[in-house]
Amino acid sequence: MQTGGEVTLVEIVRRRAASEGERVAYVFLVDGERDEQTLTYAELEARARRVAVALAARGAEGSAALLLFDPGLDFIVALFGCFFAGVMAVPLYPPDPRDVTSGIARVRRIATDARASIVLTTEGMRSWVERGTRLAPDPIRMNWCAIDGLPIGSEAAWNAPLLDRNRVAFLQYTSGSTGTPRGVMVTHGNLLAHGEAAQMALSLTPEAVAVSWLPLYHDMGLVGTVLIPMQLGFVSVQIPPAAFLERPLRWLQALSRYRGTLSPAPNFAYDLVLRRTTPEERRGVDLSAWAAAMNGAEPVRADSCQRFVAAMAACGFRREALVPCYGLAEATLMVAGGPAGSMPATLAVDGAALERNRVVETTAGSAGARVLVGCGRVAAGLEVAIVDPEACTGCSGDEVGEIWVAGPQVASGYWGRADDSAATFGARLVDDDRGPFLRTGDLGFVRDGVLFVTGRRKDLIVIRGRNYYPQDLEHTSAQAHVALRPGGSAAFSIDGGGAERLVIVQEIDADAGAMVEEARAAIRRAIAREHALHAHAVVLIAPRALPRTSSGKVRRRACRAAFQSGRLPVVAARRAEAPRGNAEALPATSRGDGARPNAAEIEAWLVRTVTALRGASHGRVRPGDAWVALGVDSAEAAEVAAGLAAWLGRPVPLRLLMEHPTIAELAWALHEVAA
Repeated sequence: MQTGGEVTLVEIVRRRAASEGERVAYVFLVDGERDEQTLTYAELEARARRVAVALAARGAEGSAALLLFDPGLDFIVALFGCFFAGVMAVPLYPPDPRDVTSGIARVRRIATDARASIVLTTEGMRSWVERGTRLAPDPIRMNWCAIDGLPIGSEAAWNAPLLDRNRVAFLQYTSGSTGTPRGVMVTHGNLLAHGEAAQMALSLTPEAVAVSWLPLYHDMGLVGTVLIPMQLGFVSVQIPPAAFLERPLRWLQALSRYRGTLSPAPNFAYDLVLRRTTPEERRGVDLSAWAAAMNGAEPVRADSCQRFVAAMAACGFRREALVPCYGLAEATLMVAGGPAGSMPATLAVDGAALERNRVVETTAGSAGARVLVGCGRVAAGLEVAIVDPEACTGCSGDEVGEIWVAGPQVASGYWGRADDSAATFGARLVDDDRGPFLRTGDLGFVRDGVLFVTGRRKDLIVIRGRNYYPQDLEHTSAQAHVALRPGGSAAFSIDGGGAERLVIVQEIDADAGAMVEEARAAIRRAIAREHALHAHAVVLIAPRALPRTSSGKVRRRACRAAFQSGRLPVVAARRAEAPRGNAEALPATSRGDGARPNAAEIEAWLVRTVTALRGASHGRVRPGDAWVALGVDSAEAAEVAAGLAAWLGRPVPLRLLMEHPTIAELAWALHEVAA
């Protein structure tokens, strides 16, 4: 299916508005269930022009605009409004209500890097953020534009900007980037080429229906469930991420109700659905229309795939609908995936050989075997090379190497960072000078036309589908306490309990003495506060004991290996004793006596629950602790809310954990409501 020969998304929207204007393009389920808002092609085109006129009046053409919105249709209108104005959109997560100051600092860093001239938002979000900025040491001083207050009819003054395929549509900032933000420049041409490739890989037609709870602020949700549906002409149904986390069954119910055919998610979401729904709750859910259940954004696990397929078979889900995939923002989104309707490829390899970057096939279940899930075939229009990352020469078929990618979907570089762009997007093969290639920093190999991803060379940490740069976490760690040595940190992830878990290794001053435990606790608090992450392990080591190269660079992979083998010269360490986010680890899910608990009892339940989630020892979690200081992320907050609701026997909305930042405050609020 061709999109009509257009060279920008603006032309596509205008054509659809003219030819099928009353057709619904987007549906937003406010409560994740039946409170439905819709946006037709004609409504989108008119509202986008209205935003574009407002941007032009503020002299924003050719510059960047931050998009600061709660999930909903306003975000989509603002995004297309930027396209219609010739303005680079910069989608951002709004500040976390539990820690507004850190969120505003992140917005400020990205605004500075993007040289943004304006913030698009709603009046409610503007007022809330402006109140928060008064608490920040360096308030955001920018031109705000609330799109819900723009005059109806002003869209008539719109003048089409001069656009072509090479015009940057938006800057995609990696969600974990804090200290040194880098914005990927995604052009209209990248998006159109990517949409055509996705159409071929996933057999998409105008009759397709996307259903998604993914945040719209990064590539999988933004490109996969907003822009591809517009380009190819099918409806997209959006669920607020918090509504999914609060009750994962809503995802399945929406797929059933709207006959969803396409729905991507990170690996953890498939596990979460199984853990938080029962066969009885899933009875009546029909997943037979689901043709492309894309699984990506973190390691795709064979056991997760098998469990999901087995559990959902009763709902009509077919194994061949599971589509493991691989992609990254620098390639717009998908590099490999599909074809839809084929069985996911798996390969059992010798684990010890894999550590030496060799691919040696073996039988599943044999000693040392590791089962890999293939990420499908390389997308149309792309070339993938498996390359020795040091020599920059091609690898043989039985070698693991760095994945290099070339083609029209590859972005044009990092905004304002010529050196970084040249190093990442300008690689060439020594063998024959082919290039330029995008160096993904990921390791893998190709077998029988299928791409297998085995690990990350660039050390990017992916936890629950969010990306975190290790250097950002290391900087936070080293600054957390006066007894810690600057530049003496290593952050990496390990596979623990079927999920990626964060480890921080930090050098401490030789004379730290009694401050050792205090410093360790400070690291945990800082990581939780600045990054909304829980450190599975914090290991303090002797000065100058961190593995380094001859030039002084931290060797994170060597540090990980030393940690896992117990060879680090430990001064003090504390590791989580139980898997976090484990529903089975939560306290009893029913009081059983029918009595209404008082605030102290609710507080005690919350302390026990968070202690179980954190794997902490008794007394480490206190009623006055803030959720953010404990590293409780949104997915874990949903676990707590669900368990608490079951124990109390009444609903506990996830928003209550956002509105009451400490355990004690939440306990008192719940007691007051019940009183």
